[in-house]
Amino acid sequence: MQSTGPLPVTQFDSDYLDPADRFSAWRESVMPLFDVALPDRQSGSPFKSQAEMYQLDDIVAGTVFTQAQRFRQAHISERTDHILIQLHLSGGYRGDMDGDNVHVMPGCVSLIDLSRPLKTTASDTHIANVVLPREHFDTHPDFLNNLHGMVLSPGRGAFLAEYLKALMGRLPHLSQCEAPDVAGVTRDMILSCAYWDAQAQERIGPDLKTVAKQRIQQIVEQHLTAPTLTPDWLCRTAGVSRANLYRLFRNEGGVVRYIQYRRMAAIRRSLEDPREYRSIHELALRYGFDSPPHFSRRFKQLYGMSPRDWRHIAHHQAQLGMSADTPSLSRWARQLGR
Repeated sequence: MQSTGPLPVTQFDSDYLDPADRFSAWRESVMPLFDVALPDRQSGSPFKSQAEMYQLDDIVAGTVFTQAQRFRQAHISERTDHILIQLHLSGGYRGDMDGDNVHVMPGCVSLIDLSRPLKTTASDTHIANVVLPREHFDTHPDFLNNLHGMVLSPGRGAFLAEYLKALMGRLPHLSQCEAPDVAGVTRDMILSCAYWDAQAQERIGPDLKTVAKQRIQQIVEQHLTAPTLTPDWLCRTAGVSRANLYRLFRNEGGVVRYIQYRRMAAIRRSLEDPREYRSIHELALRYGFDSPPHFSRRFKQLYGMSPRDWRHIAHHQAQLGMSADTPSLSRWARQLGR
C-alpha cells in the first residue's frame, strides 16, 4: 500500500550558506545535470540560488531560481540519461545545442537531452523543471533524436506552460499515492505537446527553410561589398547556427561559394553597364577579390569568357542598339541567374 504522506522533496537555498561557499555548493548539487560556471563578468554581490524539486514517481519536478551562469554538458562521470523540460517563468538563455543555435526567452518551453553537448549562457532565471527518464520517449525514437534544444511553438508551448505552472502549484500538496497518476498525466502532456509540435514543425519545415534561406540571401545581397560578409557574420546576423547555414546552402556548394557567385554576378552586371567606368581591378577589389588573376580565372570558369571580353561584347552590343527581340549577351546572362 502506497503512503499517503507528502512527496519526497529536495531543497537548496544559498541564503543558508556562507557567501564564499554558495556557488561551489550549487555547482555540486547540479553536477548530474550540468557543469556550471559563473559568467566572466560577475557582480560583487554573493551568488544566490534556490531550488525545490519533488520526486513524482520516476519523474523529478520543481522550480529553480538562480543567478546568471554558463552551462555545459555534465562530466561523463556524473552524467544522467534523462530529458529536461524547462518553462522559463523569467529570464532565458542562448547558446549552442550540439551545433544548433538556440535562444530561449521568458515564457518559452524548451527540451534538453542531457546526454548531448551544449554550451549556453543564462541570465538570472526562474524556471519550472521536469526531468524524465529517456525511456518515456522510446515510443518515438525519431523524435528523441531531434528534440535536443527544441523550443515549442507559441501555441503548444503556452498550452504546456499553463499545465506546468499548475503542476508546480500542486506539488507541495500531493501525496505519494497520487504520484503515479500525476506522473503519467505529466508525461503524456509533455509527449503530446512536444511530439505533435515536432510533427507540425516537420510538416512546415520546408517552407520555414525556404523563408530562412530567402532572408539570408537578402542579407547577402545587401552586403556584397562588405569585408565582414563571412559565414560567422551571417550566423550572428541571421540568428542561425553554422550547421544550419551550411545545410541551407548545401546545393550551392556551401555558403562561401554562394557569396562568391553573387559577388561575381554583381561585377558582371557592372561590366554590362556602359555608364560604369571603374576598371575591372577596381570592381574586383570592391567585391572582395584581392587577386586580379584569381578573379579573372573564376570569372572565366563561371561565364565562359574573361571579364575584359565580357565588358567589350556588352558595350559593343549597346552601341549597336540591338532590338529587343535580338539575342544578346545580357539576355543570355539573365538565364544563368542573377
